[in-house]
Amino acid sequence: MQERDVFYIPGYDPRGFRFYYSLFKKNLIAEEKLIQKKFNLSSCEKKLPTHASWTIENEEFKTKYHFLAWNDIVRDNWHKNIFSVLNDAFDFFKIYVITGLFMKFAKACKAPLVAGFYPFFYVLFSYIIVFVVIFLAFKPVASATHFLFALFCSFLLLYILSKLIFKIGNKTAAFWLSRICIFCARWAKGGIKDIDTRTLEFSELVFEAFKANAHKKDYELILCAHSVGTILAISVLAKVLEKCELAKLDTSKLKVLTLGQCVPLMSFHKQSKNYKQDLECLAKKDLTWFDFTSKIDGACFYKVDFFTSSGIELINLKPCFLSTHFYKLYSKDEYTKIRRDWYRAHFLYLMANELQGEYDFFTFISGAKKLEQKIARR
Repeated sequence: MQERDVFYIPGYDPRGFRFYYSLFKKNLIAEEKLIQKKFNLSSCEKKLPTHASWTIENEEFKTKYHFLAWNDIVRDNWHKNIFSVLNDAFDFFKIYVITGLFMKFAKACKAPLVAGFYPFFYVLFSYIIVFVVIFLAFKPVASATHFLFALFCSFLLLYILSKLIFKIGNKTAAFWLSRICIFCARWAKGGIKDIDTRTLEFSELVFEAFKANAHKKDYELILCAHSVGTILAISVLAKVLEKCELAKLDTSKLKVLTLGQCVPLMSFHKQSKNYKQDLECLAKKDLTWFDFTSKIDGACFYKVDFFTSSGIELINLKPCFLSTHFYKLYSKDEYTKIRRDWYRAHFLYLMANELQGEYDFFTFISGAKKLEQKIARR
Protein backbone atom coordinates (compact mmCIF):
# COMPACT_ATOMS: atom_id res chain seq x y z
CA MET A 1 0.00 0.00 0.00
CA GLN A 2 1.24 3.47 -0.92
CA GLU A 3 1.50 5.78 2.07
CA ARG A 4 2.02 9.53 1.96
CA ASP A 5 1.87 12.69 3.97
CA VAL A 6 0.65 15.83 2.24
CA PHE A 7 1.44 19.08 4.01
CA TYR A 8 -0.70 21.85 2.58
CA ILE A 9 0.01 25.57 3.08
CA PRO A 10 -2.93 27.79 2.02
CA GLY A 11 -2.71 31.24 0.48
CA TYR A 12 -3.43 34.66 1.92
CA ASP A 13 -6.80 33.75 3.41
CA PRO A 14 -8.34 34.65 6.79
CA ARG A 15 -10.33 31.38 6.75
CA GLY A 16 -9.01 28.40 8.67
CA PHE A 17 -8.97 24.61 8.43
CA ARG A 18 -12.77 24.22 8.74
CA PHE A 19 -13.35 26.02 5.45
CA TYR A 20 -10.64 24.02 3.68
CA TYR A 21 -11.83 20.70 5.10
CA SER A 22 -15.35 21.51 3.85
CA LEU A 23 -13.95 22.43 0.42
CA PHE A 24 -11.91 19.21 0.36
CA LYS A 25 -14.90 17.05 1.38
CA LYS A 26 -17.27 18.62 -1.15
CA ASN A 27 -14.85 18.20 -4.05
CA LEU A 28 -13.82 14.69 -3.03
CA ILE A 29 -17.44 13.63 -3.53
CA ALA A 30 -17.35 15.18 -7.02
CA GLU A 31 -14.02 13.43 -7.68
CA GLU A 32 -15.50 10.04 -6.74
CA LYS A 33 -18.25 10.53 -9.33
CA LEU A 34 -15.75 11.64 -11.96
CA ILE A 35 -13.29 8.74 -11.69
CA GLN A 36 -15.78 6.13 -10.41
CA LYS A 37 -13.76 5.28 -7.30
CA LYS A 38 -14.67 5.36 -3.63
CA PHE A 39 -12.57 6.99 -0.93
CA ASN A 40 -12.81 6.94 2.84
CA LEU A 41 -12.43 10.38 4.37
CA SER A 42 -11.89 10.74 8.11
CA SER A 43 -13.11 13.59 10.25
CA CYS A 44 -10.83 16.56 10.76
CA GLU A 45 -8.60 16.49 13.81
CA LYS A 46 -7.09 19.69 15.18
CA LYS A 47 -3.71 18.83 16.67
CA LEU A 48 -2.39 22.35 17.32
CA PRO A 49 -3.77 25.85 16.70
CA THR A 50 -1.62 25.83 13.56
CA HIS A 51 -2.02 22.17 12.53
CA ALA A 52 -5.09 20.13 11.59
CA SER A 53 -5.22 16.86 9.66
CA TRP A 54 -7.52 14.30 8.06
CA THR A 55 -7.04 11.00 6.23
CA ILE A 56 -8.17 9.90 2.78
CA GLU A 57 -7.72 6.22 1.82
CA ASN A 58 -8.93 3.10 0.06
CA GLU A 59 -7.45 -0.36 -0.53
CA GLU A 60 -4.62 1.10 -2.69
CA PHE A 61 -3.27 3.95 -0.58
CA LYS A 62 -3.44 6.01 2.58
CA THR A 63 -2.84 9.77 2.56
CA LYS A 64 -2.61 11.87 5.69
CA TYR A 65 -3.46 15.43 4.72
CA HIS A 66 -2.02 18.10 7.00
CA PHE A 67 -3.36 21.64 6.97
CA LEU A 68 -0.77 24.17 8.13
CA ALA A 69 -2.60 27.26 9.36
CA TRP A 70 -1.32 30.82 9.27
CA ASN A 71 -4.68 32.56 8.85
CA ASP A 72 -4.22 34.27 12.23
CA ILE A 73 -1.27 36.18 10.73
CA VAL A 74 -3.42 36.99 7.70
CA ARG A 75 -6.23 38.32 9.93
CA ASP A 76 -3.75 40.55 11.77
CA ASN A 77 -2.83 42.04 8.39
CA TRP A 78 -6.35 42.21 6.96
CA HIS A 79 -8.19 45.41 6.03
CA LYS A 80 -10.07 46.84 8.99
CA ASN A 81 -11.61 49.89 7.31
CA ILE A 82 -11.41 52.24 4.34
CA PHE A 83 -8.42 54.03 5.89
CA SER A 84 -6.28 50.88 5.70
CA VAL A 85 -7.38 50.50 2.07
CA LEU A 86 -6.33 54.07 1.28
CA ASN A 87 -3.02 53.47 3.05
CA ASP A 88 -2.46 50.37 0.88
CA ALA A 89 -3.26 52.35 -2.27
CA PHE A 90 -0.67 54.96 -1.25
CA ASP A 91 1.91 52.28 -0.37
CA PHE A 92 1.29 50.48 -3.67
CA PHE A 93 1.98 53.69 -5.58
CA LYS A 94 5.10 54.35 -3.50
CA ILE A 95 6.51 50.77 -3.62
CA TYR A 96 5.57 49.59 -7.10
CA VAL A 97 4.97 52.68 -9.27
CA ILE A 98 7.42 55.39 -8.15
CA THR A 99 10.32 52.91 -7.91
CA GLY A 100 9.53 51.43 -11.33
CA LEU A 101 9.30 47.94 -9.81
CA PHE A 102 6.09 47.35 -11.76
CA MET A 103 8.20 47.18 -14.95
CA LYS A 104 10.03 44.12 -13.63
CA PHE A 105 6.70 42.42 -12.98
CA ALA A 106 5.46 43.39 -16.45
CA LYS A 107 8.46 41.66 -18.05
CA ALA A 108 7.91 38.46 -16.04
CA CYS A 109 4.12 38.21 -16.38
CA LYS A 110 1.54 40.88 -17.22
CA ALA A 111 -1.53 39.30 -15.55
CA PRO A 112 -0.44 39.83 -11.91
CA LEU A 113 0.54 43.39 -12.76
CA VAL A 114 -2.96 44.10 -14.08
CA ALA A 115 -4.43 42.40 -11.00
CA GLY A 116 -2.20 44.50 -8.74
CA PHE A 117 -3.12 47.79 -10.45
CA TYR A 118 -6.85 47.01 -10.44
CA PRO A 119 -7.48 47.86 -6.73
CA PHE A 120 -5.23 50.94 -6.99
CA PHE A 121 -7.23 52.36 -9.89
CA TYR A 122 -10.50 51.20 -8.32
CA VAL A 123 -9.77 53.39 -5.27
CA LEU A 124 -8.39 56.27 -7.35
CA PHE A 125 -11.30 56.55 -9.80
CA SER A 126 -13.91 55.84 -7.10
CA TYR A 127 -12.75 58.84 -5.11
CA ILE A 128 -12.47 61.03 -8.21
CA ILE A 129 -16.17 60.29 -8.85
CA VAL A 130 -17.00 60.88 -5.16
CA PHE A 131 -15.33 64.30 -5.08
CA VAL A 132 -16.89 65.31 -8.40
CA VAL A 133 -20.34 64.41 -7.02
CA ILE A 134 -19.65 66.37 -3.80
CA PHE A 135 -18.35 69.36 -5.77
CA LEU A 136 -21.41 69.43 -8.07
CA ALA A 137 -23.84 69.02 -5.17
CA PHE A 138 -22.24 71.55 -2.81
CA LYS A 139 -23.25 74.81 -4.51
CA PRO A 140 -26.95 73.96 -5.09
CA VAL A 141 -27.31 72.72 -1.47
CA ALA A 142 -25.51 75.79 -0.09
CA SER A 143 -27.70 78.13 -2.18
CA ALA A 144 -30.91 76.42 -1.10
CA THR A 145 -29.98 76.12 2.59
CA HIS A 146 -26.79 77.33 4.27
CA PHE A 147 -23.05 76.99 3.73
CA LEU A 148 -22.52 75.03 6.98
CA PHE A 149 -25.37 72.63 6.17
CA ALA A 150 -23.89 72.04 2.69
CA LEU A 151 -20.52 71.37 4.32
CA PHE A 152 -22.14 68.88 6.71
CA CYS A 153 -23.89 67.14 3.79
CA SER A 154 -20.57 66.94 1.90
CA PHE A 155 -18.84 65.17 4.79
CA LEU A 156 -21.84 62.89 5.28
CA LEU A 157 -21.84 62.00 1.59
CA LEU A 158 -18.08 61.34 1.72
CA TYR A 159 -18.62 58.98 4.68
CA ILE A 160 -21.53 57.10 3.06
CA LEU A 161 -19.81 56.72 -0.31
CA SER A 162 -16.55 55.61 1.37
CA LYS A 163 -18.50 52.87 3.14
CA LEU A 164 -20.00 51.88 -0.23
CA ILE A 165 -16.56 51.82 -1.91
CA PHE A 166 -15.25 49.62 0.91
CA LYS A 167 -18.26 47.26 0.71
CA ILE A 168 -18.06 46.83 -3.07
CA GLY A 169 -14.28 46.41 -2.93
CA ASN A 170 -14.60 43.66 -0.34
CA LYS A 171 -17.36 41.92 -2.28
CA THR A 172 -15.33 41.91 -5.51
CA ALA A 173 -12.15 40.94 -3.60
CA ALA A 174 -10.38 43.99 -5.05
CA PHE A 175 -8.77 44.84 -1.74
CA TRP A 176 -7.58 41.25 -1.33
CA LEU A 177 -5.27 41.78 -4.31
CA SER A 178 -3.87 45.08 -3.07
CA ARG A 179 -3.36 43.71 0.43
CA ILE A 180 -1.39 40.73 -0.95
CA CYS A 181 0.96 43.08 -2.86
CA ILE A 182 1.55 45.27 0.20
CA PHE A 183 1.78 42.29 2.56
CA CYS A 184 4.55 40.73 0.45
CA ALA A 185 6.42 44.04 0.27
CA ARG A 186 6.31 44.37 4.06
CA TRP A 187 7.23 40.71 4.44
CA ALA A 188 10.33 41.27 2.28
CA LYS A 189 11.37 44.06 4.66
CA GLY A 190 10.86 41.79 7.70
CA GLY A 191 7.78 43.69 8.80
CA ILE A 192 5.36 40.77 9.36
CA LYS A 193 5.07 39.73 12.98
CA ASP A 194 5.35 35.97 13.79
CA ILE A 195 5.93 34.84 10.18
CA ASP A 196 9.47 33.61 10.89
CA THR A 197 8.35 31.73 14.00
CA ARG A 198 5.54 30.10 12.01
CA THR A 199 7.99 29.11 9.27
CA LEU A 200 10.18 27.32 11.83
CA GLU A 201 7.13 25.63 13.33
CA PHE A 202 5.93 24.36 9.95
CA SER A 203 9.40 23.11 9.01
CA GLU A 204 9.62 21.15 12.26
CA LEU A 205 6.22 19.48 11.65
CA VAL A 206 7.20 18.49 8.09
CA PHE A 207 10.64 17.28 9.11
CA GLU A 208 9.39 15.13 12.00
CA ALA A 209 6.81 13.42 9.74
CA PHE A 210 9.42 12.80 7.06
CA LYS A 211 12.01 11.49 9.52
CA ALA A 212 9.47 9.06 10.99
CA ASN A 213 8.57 7.59 7.57
CA ALA A 214 11.60 8.10 5.31
CA HIS A 215 12.72 4.48 5.77
CA LYS A 216 9.46 3.09 4.34
CA LYS A 217 9.63 1.72 0.81
CA ASP A 218 6.21 2.84 -0.46
CA TYR A 219 6.13 6.33 1.02
CA GLU A 220 6.30 9.92 -0.16
CA LEU A 221 5.86 13.31 1.46
CA ILE A 222 4.40 16.09 -0.66
CA LEU A 223 4.81 19.68 0.42
CA CYS A 224 1.91 21.39 -1.35
CA ALA A 225 1.16 25.10 -1.34
CA HIS A 226 -1.25 27.43 -3.08
CA SER A 227 -1.01 31.12 -4.02
CA VAL A 228 0.85 33.20 -1.38
CA GLY A 229 1.35 29.93 0.51
CA THR A 230 3.95 29.05 -2.15
CA ILE A 231 6.06 31.97 -0.92
CA LEU A 232 5.96 30.61 2.61
CA ALA A 233 6.63 27.07 1.35
CA ILE A 234 10.00 28.14 -0.11
CA SER A 235 11.36 29.11 3.31
CA VAL A 236 9.74 26.11 5.01
CA LEU A 237 11.30 23.75 2.45
CA ALA A 238 14.75 25.31 2.81
CA LYS A 239 14.67 24.72 6.56
CA VAL A 240 13.32 21.15 6.18
CA LEU A 241 16.18 20.27 3.81
CA GLU A 242 18.68 21.80 6.21
CA LYS A 243 17.34 19.55 8.99
CA CYS A 244 17.40 16.51 6.66
CA GLU A 245 21.02 17.21 5.76
CA LEU A 246 22.00 17.37 9.44
CA ALA A 247 20.11 14.11 10.08
CA LYS A 248 21.68 12.53 6.95
CA LEU A 249 18.28 11.65 5.47
CA ASP A 250 17.74 10.76 1.81
CA THR A 251 15.31 13.39 0.45
CA SER A 252 14.31 11.52 -2.73
CA LYS A 253 10.89 10.79 -1.19
CA LEU A 254 10.27 14.48 -0.50
CA LYS A 255 8.30 16.12 -3.32
CA VAL A 256 7.02 19.66 -3.94
CA LEU A 257 3.75 20.69 -5.57
CA THR A 258 3.18 24.44 -5.96
CA LEU A 259 -0.14 25.72 -7.32
CA GLY A 260 -0.93 29.21 -8.59
CA GLN A 261 2.44 30.49 -7.35
CA CYS A 262 3.23 34.18 -6.91
CA VAL A 263 6.80 33.86 -5.60
CA PRO A 264 8.08 36.95 -7.52
CA LEU A 265 5.85 39.12 -5.30
CA MET A 266 8.46 38.36 -2.65
CA SER A 267 11.65 37.59 -4.55
CA PHE A 268 11.59 40.69 -6.79
CA HIS A 269 11.98 43.05 -3.83
CA LYS A 270 15.52 44.25 -3.17
CA GLN A 271 15.05 43.80 0.58
CA SER A 272 14.31 40.06 0.30
CA LYS A 273 17.96 38.99 0.75
CA ASN A 274 17.20 36.20 3.25
CA TYR A 275 14.45 34.89 1.01
CA LYS A 276 16.77 34.79 -2.01
CA GLN A 277 19.24 32.84 0.10
CA ASP A 278 16.51 30.22 0.60
CA LEU A 279 15.96 30.11 -3.17
CA GLU A 280 19.71 29.73 -3.74
CA CYS A 281 19.78 26.87 -1.24
CA LEU A 282 16.94 25.08 -3.06
CA ALA A 283 18.52 25.66 -6.48
CA LYS A 284 21.41 23.39 -5.44
CA LYS A 285 19.16 20.48 -4.41
CA ASP A 286 17.97 17.55 -6.49
CA LEU A 287 14.23 17.55 -5.84
CA THR A 288 11.04 16.42 -7.55
CA TRP A 289 9.16 19.70 -8.03
CA PHE A 290 6.03 20.40 -10.08
CA ASP A 291 4.68 23.93 -10.41
CA PHE A 292 1.21 24.38 -11.91
CA THR A 293 -0.25 27.71 -12.96
CA SER A 294 -3.11 28.81 -15.19
CA LYS A 295 -3.50 31.55 -17.82
CA ILE A 296 -6.92 32.49 -16.47
CA ASP A 297 -5.61 32.95 -12.94
CA GLY A 298 -4.71 36.64 -12.76
CA ALA A 299 -3.19 36.27 -9.30
CA CYS A 300 -0.44 33.84 -10.37
CA PHE A 301 2.74 34.09 -12.45
CA TYR A 302 1.86 31.81 -15.34
CA LYS A 303 4.67 29.34 -16.15
CA VAL A 304 7.27 31.76 -14.78
CA ASP A 305 10.54 30.24 -13.63
CA PHE A 306 10.70 32.19 -10.38
CA PHE A 307 14.29 31.08 -9.78
CA THR A 308 15.92 32.48 -12.92
CA SER A 309 13.59 35.49 -13.06
CA SER A 310 14.75 36.33 -9.52
CA GLY A 311 18.40 36.09 -10.55
CA ILE A 312 18.95 32.60 -9.07
CA GLU A 313 20.90 30.06 -11.13
CA LEU A 314 19.45 26.55 -11.12
CA ILE A 315 22.27 24.11 -10.41
CA ASN A 316 20.85 20.67 -9.53
CA LEU A 317 17.18 21.54 -9.20
CA LYS A 318 15.05 21.05 -12.31
CA PRO A 319 11.50 22.14 -11.44
CA CYS A 320 8.76 21.55 -14.01
CA PHE A 321 6.70 24.66 -14.76
CA LEU A 322 3.42 23.39 -16.18
CA SER A 323 0.04 24.69 -17.28
CA THR A 324 -3.13 23.25 -15.78
CA HIS A 325 -4.91 23.58 -19.15
CA PHE A 326 -8.22 24.09 -17.35
CA TYR A 327 -9.97 24.61 -20.68
CA LYS A 328 -9.57 20.87 -21.30
CA LEU A 329 -11.13 19.97 -17.94
CA TYR A 330 -14.49 21.74 -18.31
CA SER A 331 -17.25 22.03 -20.87
CA LYS A 332 -17.22 25.15 -23.04
CA ASP A 333 -20.15 26.76 -21.21
CA GLU A 334 -18.71 26.04 -17.76
CA TYR A 335 -15.27 27.29 -18.75
CA THR A 336 -16.81 30.55 -19.98
CA LYS A 337 -18.36 31.03 -16.53
CA ILE A 338 -15.04 30.27 -14.84
CA ARG A 339 -13.18 32.85 -16.93
CA ARG A 340 -15.59 35.54 -15.71
CA ASP A 341 -15.05 34.62 -12.07
CA TRP A 342 -11.39 35.31 -11.14
CA TYR A 343 -11.95 34.19 -7.54
CA ARG A 344 -13.13 30.74 -8.63
CA ALA A 345 -10.34 30.52 -11.21
CA HIS A 346 -7.77 31.15 -8.46
CA PHE A 347 -9.15 28.29 -6.31
CA LEU A 348 -9.75 25.89 -9.20
CA TYR A 349 -6.45 24.11 -8.47
CA LEU A 350 -8.00 22.60 -5.32
CA MET A 351 -11.27 21.51 -6.89
CA ALA A 352 -12.49 18.42 -8.69
CA ASN A 353 -12.66 18.74 -12.48
CA GLU A 354 -15.76 18.44 -14.62
CA LEU A 355 -13.88 16.22 -17.10
CA GLN A 356 -10.93 13.87 -16.67
CA GLY A 357 -7.59 15.24 -17.79
CA GLU A 358 -3.91 15.60 -17.00
CA TYR A 359 -4.30 18.03 -14.10
CA ASP A 360 -6.18 16.48 -11.19
CA PHE A 361 -5.42 17.64 -7.66
CA PHE A 362 -7.06 14.63 -6.01
CA THR A 363 -5.19 12.19 -8.23
CA PHE A 364 -1.92 13.89 -7.29
CA ILE A 365 -2.51 13.42 -3.55
CA SER A 366 -4.10 9.96 -3.70
CA GLY A 367 -3.74 6.62 -5.46
CA ALA A 368 -1.15 3.86 -5.61
CA LYS A 369 1.33 5.68 -7.87
CA LYS A 370 3.87 8.25 -6.79
CA LEU A 371 3.50 11.92 -7.73
CA GLU A 372 6.16 11.91 -10.48
CA GLN A 373 4.60 8.82 -12.09
CA LYS A 374 1.26 10.64 -12.43
CA ILE A 375 2.79 13.73 -14.05
CA ALA A 376 5.71 12.15 -15.94
CA ARG A 377 3.78 11.90 -19.20
CA ARG A 378 3.67 15.71 -19.33
